[in-house]
Amino acid sequence: MALKSMGLAVLSVFALLCAQTINGFTVELIHPNSLSNPNRNPFNSQFHWIRRAYNHTRSRAASIQSRLGGGGSAKFKADIESESGGGYVMKYSIGTPPIETYGIADTGSDVTWTQCEPCIDCFPQSLPVFDPKHSKSYKTVSCDSDACALVGYSAGKCSDRNVCQYQITYGDHSQSDGNVATDTLTLGDASFKNVVFGCGHQNSGTFFGNTSGIVGLGNSDISIVKQLDKEIGGKFAYCLSSHHPDSKSHISFGKDAIVKGSGAVSTPFSISPAQSTFYHLSLESISVGDKNFPLKQSISSNVGGRRRAGIKKTSAYGNIIIDSGTTLTIIPSDLFDSLKSELTKQIPETPIDDPQGSYGLCYSTSDKIQVPKIVAHFSGADVELSPRGLFIEVEEGISCFTIISDIKLGISIFGNLSEVDYLVGYDLAAQTVTFKPTDCSKY
Repeated sequence: MALKSMGLAVLSVFALLCAQTINGFTVELIHPNSLSNPNRNPFNSQFHWIRRAYNHTRSRAASIQSRLGGGGSAKFKADIESESGGGYVMKYSIGTPPIETYGIADTGSDVTWTQCEPCIDCFPQSLPVFDPKHSKSYKTVSCDSDACALVGYSAGKCSDRNVCQYQITYGDHSQSDGNVATDTLTLGDASFKNVVFGCGHQNSGTFFGNTSGIVGLGNSDISIVKQLDKEIGGKFAYCLSSHHPDSKSHISFGKDAIVKGSGAVSTPFSISPAQSTFYHLSLESISVGDKNFPLKQSISSNVGGRRRAGIKKTSAYGNIIIDSGTTLTIIPSDLFDSLKSELTKQIPETPIDDPQGSYGLCYSTSDKIQVPKIVAHFSGADVELSPRGLFIEVEEGISCFTIISDIKLGISIFGNLSEVDYLVGYDLAAQTVTFKPTDCSKY
């Protein structure tokens, strides 16, 4: 298959989208532990998701590190673990008439894909699997099309009938195979024609539980936010509530996603040319009370902002990835050890061990932990982390710190628990992420 100019491909695919003016729209996000999640396993304990989150975070971090070091992996290929350990689920519809489905809203993925009939090998889901035969607007993509080129020729393959196909391989050796297609995508009250997505006919491995696929919110050209750029102006924002089953969270696009006003602070993000999916931020330090602990590793040399003592200006990109699909925040071991030591000084209660040996700092819930102020100091933006996201009950009577050590993984990720109680806005044109303290249950 001849790969055309990526710039021309992007323009051609965008030209397929219907011309319309979208003022903005908002849809609900659902935590996998929520009672309103139709795919939640009712037999799992209330602590299942946070226990799974530890291994998921480490697995995902290792996979992202592998992708960043892989040197130009294909646009339609993702190396993340399939089971979300706490990713928020987004309701959307595919087809004409629209067929409702759910996918994990993921800033660390580009492709939007869902399970499709005929299911040669599919994982269980409570809602009906999308059947392309029932959609009047469904079209497969030919192998010589701009849309197939946008997928990335090294990730795509061609069927005997000249249908562009994809294969997504995950870190746990699960995979999704199917056709690259276009169809009408409905988000809330807004519909968009000819959106490129993956229609998965073979989805094997350890998928199950809380989704029928992924909604890709990454920065590369195949992601939803890039495909809908003309309609939403490169803007989306989410507001994550606490992890109580009845809490409400939301994601907005277009004009509804402009984050400004009292308390809003912005930090630049940067993109690696070798792997354009991820949003890299520059985290200068983390403070506990009045004690400040700088990162000893390099920060970005091209995103600007103030710099603190001990920070070296040698890296081309930021030193931490903000990722809505990762639950916990993962930081360098030396910084974690400093935070842990300071927290044990400032929290009057006595730490206890995690019975499963995963989390590095835990307390008895009956002690009513008095959490000191913890602030993430990004370039140009100080973000005070919500206590509701900092300590989570992992077992009956035991709450643990949701920031963990990288333990030689060599990558840092700002996970969704550290974003709780904030309206977090992404502006792809300005290349900024804005944080605004918000009661997300009222947003």
